[in-house]
Amino acid sequence: MKSLSRIKPWMFKLEIIVIYYGFRDLRTPFYAKIPAIISLIYLLSPLDLIPDFIPVIGYIDDLVIVPLLLNASIHLLPDDVRILSLQKAHKKASQLKRLLVGLIILIGLSLATIFFAFQNIPQKHNWILN
Repeated sequence: MKSLSRIKPWMFKLEIIVIYYGFRDLRTPFYAKIPAIISLIYLLSPLDLIPDFIPVIGYIDDLVIVPLLLNASIHLLPDDVRILSLQKAHKKASQLKRLLVGLIILIGLSLATIFFAFQNIPQKHNWILN
């Protein structure tokens, strides 16, 4: 059985879900929310420590700073809130995986429908495509 008390570094999706449930819990103090808020602002902000237009190095700061801040936010959650959030996250993880697979299938079918619809347009309506 998986350990619910510990989050490994490669469990980024699980961290996001845990933080979501941790934020919604009224027992979570504000200081535990600050690193997650800062990481979200940093991720969405056009200002970076290293600009993103620099190849490879520009994205390294995003790949290091954001996960570290999210991990700090999880560790600042009270123990009972963290455990409850982890339990909820493990339950939701399989539902989210099914939802993601369904969404990918839906997008693929939509793109295939659009492709075949444009393939079957008669030549007299060729002005639409040009």
